[in-house]
Amino acid sequence: MDDIQFLANLAEIFGGLAVIFGIGFGFMEYRRYKAIERREAAATLARSFQTSELSAAIRVVLELPAPIDTAKYGELSEEDKNLIWFLFCSFESIGILVFRSDLPISLVDEFFSIPIIEGWRKLSPYVEDLRGEVHGPQAWEWYQWLFEQLTERHQASPRVPAHIKHRAKQP
Repeated sequence: MDDIQFLANLAEIFGGLAVIFGIGFGFMEYRRYKAIERREAAATLARSFQTSELSAAIRVVLELPAPIDTAKYGELSEEDKNLIWFLFCSFESIGILVFRSDLPISLVDEFFSIPIIEGWRKLSPYVEDLRGEVHGPQAWEWYQWLFEQLTERHQASPRVPAHIKHRAKQP
């Protein structure tokens, strides 16, 4: 009888250990899955946004004279206007993905901080005019939100360029 009780206790201990091991293994697998998901998000961001059209849009915006309103926007070529709207749509999408935690803001910061911040700085007067024209304060709201998040992030911890921050790192 004592042997049966001993074996039952031993089985209960092993069962408890198996549950603990299972929970630990599940947690480790979840962390591994999230790491893979982050890497895939980075690769997807790089692939989907590294297009000649986006590069052209970023160039147009960065080469604009500082802030432009509707009147100055109206003087731009149709091609430049289309590229600016392409950029708006791209950054609006990125803003939504960051807000929903589908895309880490740190990744967006590394890929696009300058075009997002400079683009909004230069184009915000035009956006405000547009919002008034369409009676819609939500026009490009996620782009503005993303700009504000990056600005706050840089004020809290100024971004150090990669060539300086990672100078000693070897691939």
